[in-house]
Amino acid sequence: MKRSEINYEYITWHPERYNKKILPKWSKELSDRGYKGVSARDFYDDIFFDDLAEARLPEDYKTGEYSGIAVERILRTDKDGNPILDDKGRKTYKGRRTQITRGNKALYDLIDRSENFCLIAPISYAGRTRTNEHARYMYAFCIEVDYIQEKNGLAELIYSWERKNQPVPKPTYVVCSGNGLHLYYVFERPVPMWQNIFEAMKAYKKYMTPRLWTKYITSAYEKIEFESVNQPFRIVGTRASNGGCVLAFRVGEKVTIEYMNSFVPPECAMTNIYKPKHNLQEAQELFPEWYQRRIVEKKGREHWNRHEGIYYNWIEKILKGAVVGHRYNCLENLCSLAVQCEIPAEQVMSDCRKVAEHLETLTVSEDNHFTEYDIICALKTYHQAKEQAYRRKIEFISKKTGIELKPNKRNGRKQAKHLFLARNQKKALKQIGEMKQEGRPTGSGTKAQFVRDWRNAHPGGKKEDCHRDTGMSRDTIRKWWDVAERNNT
Repeated sequence: MKRSEINYEYITWHPERYNKKILPKWSKELSDRGYKGVSARDFYDDIFFDDLAEARLPEDYKTGEYSGIAVERILRTDKDGNPILDDKGRKTYKGRRTQITRGNKALYDLIDRSENFCLIAPISYAGRTRTNEHARYMYAFCIEVDYIQEKNGLAELIYSWERKNQPVPKPTYVVCSGNGLHLYYVFERPVPMWQNIFEAMKAYKKYMTPRLWTKYITSAYEKIEFESVNQPFRIVGTRASNGGCVLAFRVGEKVTIEYMNSFVPPECAMTNIYKPKHNLQEAQELFPEWYQRRIVEKKGREHWNRHEGIYYNWIEKILKGAVVGHRYNCLENLCSLAVQCEIPAEQVMSDCRKVAEHLETLTVSEDNHFTEYDIICALKTYHQAKEQAYRRKIEFISKKTGIELKPNKRNGRKQAKHLFLARNQKKALKQIGEMKQEGRPTGSGTKAQFVRDWRNAHPGGKKEDCHRDTGMSRDTIRKWWDVAERNNT
């Protein structure tokens, strides 16, 4: 029987054909709780049904047709078939894409023949590029839960959607990927992946993930791994992370957007699902410059480049704070910063390999080395730089990389006031340095000028506010407060 056709029950009923080692972790426990195993064919037929484009040759592609994209990790070999090794003698890998069209035949052929790690996201794309810009429909919303507590973690996870008080949404399927679990919420109707919808889904996932990564469920509750909305997951029926077979179990029914939103506060709900806030005609009237640049001239979003010191500072943070489970994201974010800071390609390649050497030293499991394949995947962010390489929020970076980052504080001030004070403080420090060399004339204290500048920027401000904003002592502020007021009049 083909692997795309087997499920948990078939494996356990035929012990003469299948070794118990093929069963991924938690599969027996899910079966014991009454959840029925489903084959890869039943699983993906239920997700994609007949919605994907028909199989065509690349030259026959038509605009408006969309397919799934599966990625297989394959061994890199030379012309004689020998493995290509990295500088430490380890095997290297590359990703090979397979387009999935109506009927999912290419997907089932991949499952039946491949012994490699294979991934797919329940999303359709235009062409062969798996990016946010090319995403068309999402067929299932997925959340991964790892490091499940050995004793009662699974029971607590199931209880989280069975309980009456503040439950989480019940998944349609639970997939055993080897050591962790993937929760699939399959939509009754596929959801279009426009940018505003993608952002709404990202907010939803950011809220929901911590509710599934509690201390009762996972041992990593203090280091939650936040995945992207379009994150691909191991394909059911293919090789699991522990060397077994990825298996799926039916848990609940298909879901609607309304059902999913009933479990989150309004600000985290997936809203504006079927249309954007403004149509193009309204946008042309409200934002004429944007319309001319983005729609008429078809230019990309504008962005700022950053100082290269930020890039090198991130290398230091990786060397001091990177941990297993976040290593790839640390290196990938370095490549993102390389784009923003305009670092030359040769330098990026050299730095990535040096950092990768350190990341490999953190390996604790033989099946989880940091490989050449990880480096190549991270470098794609640099060599195929898209807008998302420029636009990353500090909270997103911190959660993905496991390295704590804190935004610069303005103490509640508006940016203009904050920059005014920062610039004047820098100017004052420079003047103090000059005065130390030349001697300060009587009555010409730079701190008096600084107090005067602060009072100009904060009409009606109090001495205590000045102390909190500038850090100057209260005695100094009192000394120059009235002088600053007289000079202003």
